[in-house]
Amino acid sequence: MTRARGGLSDKRLNRLIVGIVVVLVIGIPAIGVIYFLDRNVDPGPSMAQRAVTSAEEAVRNNPNAVGARVALAASYAADGRFSDAIAQYSEVLKTVPDHHGALLGRANTYLALKDDSGATKDFRQLVDIAKGGEMANADPQLEEAYYRLGDIALRAGRNDEAVQLLTAALAINRSDADAMNLLGAAYVKTGKAADAVKALTSAIAFVPTGWCEPYQTLASAYTALGKVDGAAYATGMAAFCTGQPDVAVAALTPLTTGEFALHATLGLGLVAEGRGDVDTATTMFEKVLAKDPANFNATAGLQRLGTTHIAAPSAPAAPDGSGGPAASPGAGANP
Repeated sequence: MTRARGGLSDKRLNRLIVGIVVVLVIGIPAIGVIYFLDRNVDPGPSMAQRAVTSAEEAVRNNPNAVGARVALAASYAADGRFSDAIAQYSEVLKTVPDHHGALLGRANTYLALKDDSGATKDFRQLVDIAKGGEMANADPQLEEAYYRLGDIALRAGRNDEAVQLLTAALAINRSDADAMNLLGAAYVKTGKAADAVKALTSAIAFVPTGWCEPYQTLASAYTALGKVDGAAYATGMAAFCTGQPDVAVAALTPLTTGEFALHATLGLGLVAEGRGDVDTATTMFEKVLAKDPANFNATAGLQRLGTTHIAAPSAPAAPDGSGGPAASPGAGANP
């Protein structure tokens, strides 16, 4: 479920931090700041503080350089100096009112200060400017603004608006698992449980472990649809996510036949991998791939375990050249 403002999940907090620092301004010293943050491991002041010092010097040397000032604002935000960051972004916007990076950076900094009103104003201004752009359908800044506005609307209980905004974000970036997760939550709140299941299972396909919210919301969606096994699967995976592997195994094992067999078998593989049980994990991932050879998460699981999947030999060609015997009815239904 979506958490309140004071309780952001680690994943959403990480995205907010990235949104503050990476303002996607091309060809400016911000790139150097990010590189500095990533590479500098010398003892002494923190990397963020060193980045601030470097960015401040760049602004002193060239106070009219917009890019240097945006880099300084991002450095302040990374160091937790949010008021200073807002002041620098605001200086940029006095000179260049439609500066996308400054609008996005200031809006995300407002979010860090839990100022939804200030953030909304900047995100909406960015949307108004960018949505008519030639590259709007591939604009990551516009996508981020839609996502953030959708998150704000969802937390404010404006669920239909959240659906519209998050759908707009996904139209730009169809692999944004965060947006899928929030869209699923919005669909649940608008009574569209089937749509919620689609969005949440897509989010889980991208991030199958270490992220509890989609599974918790998915359990609610399946419950609303009257799918007891689906709710049991989602609840089991949520238990795994919250550090209860025994509960997860107990919930998932009975589901290894039936509609949720592939999901449950993959889940058991992930649980076993998390426990360090290589043999069981390998067996479960192999079972998934036997029925769904293109399953990315099972393949990735075997790769993490250092195991190579051995595909079943193909059937010999039939005498009539049809390529082999016809599959029996229901073949491939369950691992």
